[in-house]
Amino acid sequence: MKTYMNRIDREHHIFMLVAWDYLNTWLEKTNCLSPEERKRVKTATTHLLRASDSIVARMDKDYAEKLLREAGNVEISMGYKSKIKRDDQEETVKIKLDDLYDLASHALTECVDCKDKKFKKCEKYKLFMKLNIPVAQQM
Repeated sequence: MKTYMNRIDREHHIFMLVAWDYLNTWLEKTNCLSPEERKRVKTATTHLLRASDSIVARMDKDYAEKLLREAGNVEISMGYKSKIKRDDQEETVKIKLDDLYDLASHALTECVDCKDKKFKKCEKYKLFMKLNIPVAQQM
């Protein structure tokens, strides 16, 4: 057995730990599972943790520390596949920040004279805040 892992193997090991953590967190919060389903998910988490412990036990001493450091920098997100065929278009495009701000200012032209006191509930406002785009310039 190897006593080291390459980057791809480490990433898979980290995913095992992330899946273990995710499932344990879900088990604490959910009430939609039957007792049998809960038992099976709990068994899956147990197997993930035991496999991870076995891997760590045969690795060099610093592997566990390196794994923890790398796991702290990991962010997992889930996206759904589009059902619309887009002829292999990219989902994201590179754009200069100034160009993005110019585009945003055009999208906000109708908001210039807005006097709505509940502007924080506005969908445009929420979107721009989510994208970290300033919606107004103070002069």
